Amino acid sequence: MKRLKVLTVALAILLVPALVQARVSGPCADCHTMHNSQGGADVVAGGPFKALTKGGCVQCHTGTNTGNSTTIYNSIPYVLDTTAPTYNFDGSKNTLAGGNFYWVQNGNDAAGHNVAGVANADASLSTPPGFVTTYGRSSWPSGQQVTCAGTYGCHGDPSKADDFAAISGAHHADDSVIDGSTVGKSFRFLLGIKGTEDSDWEYTVSSSDHNGYYAVDYQTTGTVDTASINYLCAECHGNFHSQSSVGSGSSPWLRHPTDFDMNSVSTKEYGNYPNPTLFTSVSTTGEYFPDVPVGNTAGAVKSTVLQAAGDAIVLCISCHRAHGSPYADLLRWDYSTCTASTQNAQCGCFACHTSK
Repeated sequence: MKRLKVLTVALAILLVPALVQARVSGPCADCHTMHNSQGGADVVAGGPFKALTKGGCVQCHTGTNTGNSTTIYNSIPYVLDTTAPTYNFDGSKNTLAGGNFYWVQNGNDAAGHNVAGVANADASLSTPPGFVTTYGRSSWPSGQQVTCAGTYGCHGDPSKADDFAAISGAHHADDSVIDGSTVGKSFRFLLGIKGTEDSDWEYTVSSSDHNGYYAVDYQTTGTVDTASINYLCAECHGNFHSQSSVGSGSSPWLRHPTDFDMNSVSTKEYGNYPNPTLFTSVSTTGEYFPDVPVGNTAGAVKSTVLQAAGDAIVLCISCHRAHGSPYADLLRWDYSTCTASTQNAQCGCFACHTSK
């Protein structure tokens, strides 16, 4: 009997999920090469690259997500595919939480951020739409392309102009706590941003398997928290977050609200989020809908929302994918299919606007 108890305890320990961290692991040679030379030939074409890596941000994060984490090539989050990814709103997809740059690289400027090294500069835009200096960035030179990291990028330290310098050390940092204190301890290496990182970047996703986005309710705090995912977007698109016209109590609003807690209007149509009568991947009111995500004041993974104040906060990424999507304006769904009084399951607007 004693031996059986010991075995039971041992099995219980083994079955407890291990803490999955985003920092890299495995053979150094998977990512680095000392001299970019082996047997008289280049290890990788175009090298050597900084930090002795086998490629820059774009090279390392180009590929097809298959979910097979047993090989180095599928434990890396791929954000650029060389063939059209599978992307179905409220359905199957092999893109990750941020979407994919495939569509913008293949000529659709409106379908993604025109990141240097990924796509040509946007033919229409010379500065980020809605750029203001209110949210941390002092200027944006006309014609400057957004970069992966650094001064004109999203990831890493914005005080460093170079991508490699901006992200230096983050891939090897202890990220057991995501508090925004360093690049390595920030949500997805977005310096200063807090949250909870899904271990497979939302390759597999459900109401209980997803990122946890940190956000605050402006109505309650009167401030836009610099550690929120919305603030990160505001650094480049700040005019779309101006509280003089968004979520500040002005009526009518001039822009779609962010940093707004739907608990404040839960007695209206918004209390029926995520509209389970329309969308197939959710089954009950209040269930978290990963394809139309909301944030919370803990930045935690919540399987149900609209249960307490601060657990259903509207995000920029409630509607948009950070990297890109098949649709205009990096939207998660095809906005052209949205027609009032004719709800359809290809329009995510109806997840919150359930009676429109």
